[in-house]
Amino acid sequence: MMDERMEEQASLYVLGALNESESREFEKALAADRELKEFVARLSAATAAMSGAVPRVEPPPQLRSKVLAQVAARQKIVAPGEPKVSLVSSWPWALAACLGVFLMVVFAQDMRLRKTIGNQAAQIDQLNQLAQSLESETNDLRRAVLALQETNRLVNLRVAMLNSLAADAPKTLAVTLWDNQRQNGVFVAQNLKPLAADADYELWVIDENQHPVAAGVFQVDPKGNIRMDFKPSQLIKTAGMFAVTKEAKGGVASPTMTNMVLAGN
Repeated sequence: MMDERMEEQASLYVLGALNESESREFEKALAADRELKEFVARLSAATAAMSGAVPRVEPPPQLRSKVLAQVAARQKIVAPGEPKVSLVSSWPWALAACLGVFLMVVFAQDMRLRKTIGNQAAQIDQLNQLAQSLESETNDLRRAVLALQETNRLVNLRVAMLNSLAADAPKTLAVTLWDNQRQNGVFVAQNLKPLAADADYELWVIDENQHPVAAGVFQVDPKGNIRMDFKPSQLIKTAGMFAVTKEAKGGVASPTMTNMVLAGN
C-alpha cells in the first residue's frame, strides 16, 4: 500500500518536477511496484486530458495592447541573443499546468478516501461476521435451553396405565400422560367399545384424597380408538389415579362407580 510521500513523488514525477536523481530513484521504485505503476498511469492520463482540454484563448484587445506595450518596453533592455518569451502564447499552458497540479491533489485525496472507505468496509464486514457468529451461538443456546426444559418436563410427566374393568372388553388398552405442573394431560385408548349416541365416556382424575375431578367427555372412533388432550375442571394437587366411566350424554358432576370401565395409576 502506497504512503502519502510516494503519492506526492508520483504527482511530481508525472508533472516533470523531479530532478534527475529523484527521477531515477522513483523509476526504480516504479519498476518494482504494480500499484504504483497503475497510480502513475492514471495520473498521466488525467494530466494529459486536462492539458488537452484547455483551449487556446485569444485575449481581449485591451489586454493585448497593454501586454505588447510592456513587452516592447522590456525588449529595449534585453541583451542581444537572449530568447524572448511570449506571455500571450504561453499563459493557457500555464493555466493547464496549474489545473494539472490541482487535479493531482484531488486525485491523491480521492485515492486516500477510497482506501479509508475500503478499510471501513472491511471492518463492517468483520462486525457482520461477528454478529452472525453471536446470533448462531445464541440460537444454539436457545435450543439447549429448550432441550433442558423439555427434559425437565418429561421428568415431571407421570404415565399411568389404565386397565379394562369390562368383561366384554379384555383387549382395551389405555394410557394417560399427566403434567402436574401444567395441570394438563393426554389420554390415549385403543379397542374401547363405541357407545350409543345418547351416552359418553367420561375421564376422571382422582386426587390423593380420593376425590374424583371431571376431566372431559369423549367418544371413540368405529375402531374404538381415541386420543384426547384433557384438563381437569379443578386444581389437582397430586393425581392419585385415573378412571373412565360410561355416563349419560354430556357427562355428570360425580362418577357412576358401577359404570367404571377403566382405572389405573
